[in-house]
Amino acid sequence: MAPAKVTKISRTIPKPTVSGREVRIFVSYSHVDSAVRDKLEVHLAALKRDGVVTWYDGDMQAGDALDTEIARALRHSHLFVALLSPDYLASHYCWKLEYQRAMGRRARGTLRVVAVVVRPCDWKATTAAGFKLLPTDGKPISRWRSQDQALLDVTQGIRKVVQAIRKEALAPRARAAKVGGPAGAPARAKRGSAPARKRTVRTPTKTKR
Repeated sequence: MAPAKVTKISRTIPKPTVSGREVRIFVSYSHVDSAVRDKLEVHLAALKRDGVVTWYDGDMQAGDALDTEIARALRHSHLFVALLSPDYLASHYCWKLEYQRAMGRRARGTLRVVAVVVRPCDWKATTAAGFKLLPTDGKPISRWRSQDQALLDVTQGIRKVVQAIRKEALAPRARAAKVGGPAGAPARAKRGSAPARKRTVRTPTKTKR
C-alpha cells in the first residue's frame, strides 16, 4: 500500500486588500495614555471622513474574547500605530504581544508599522530604534509646547503612510488596465484585424558601366 500523501497547510497570513479607499488602522496603546489616544482620534477626523477606519480595544463589546478579537482586528488592518511610553514598553500585552505580532506581519510585508512617542521612554534600546518615528525626529508629544501641534505632526505623518498604502493597492490595477487584462497578461489583438504584412524593401542592383 502506498503511503498517504501529507498536505502541507500554509500559515502565511494574506495581505489585507484595500476596498475602495478604506484603510484600516489598529491603534495600540497603554490605558495610561488613553487621553492622548482620544485626542489623536479627534485629529484623525479628516482622514476618517476620507475612508480611514481606526480600531482600538475600546471598540470591543462586553463579553468579547480579548485575545481573539484583538488578533482578528490586527489581521484585517493595513497600518499598526503604536503609542510608545514607559507604560507601553512595560506592558506585556502591548509590547510583547501586540507590537511583536505587528512586527512579524511587517516582516512578511502584510502590514505597515508606525511608532508614535507619547512620553519620554527608552525606545532607543528597542527594535523601534531602527525605524522612523513620529512626531518628527521622535520628539515625545509631552515635550511639545502645544499638544495639538504635536498631534498635527503625527496626523500628517500617518496621512503620508495612508497615501502610500492606497498607491500600492492601485498599482496592480493600473498595470492591468494598461495591458487590457490581469497584471502581466499580454494585450489581445482586436477581433477581425488581419496581421500586419511585412514590407519587403528591394535594393536596386548596380550595373557595370
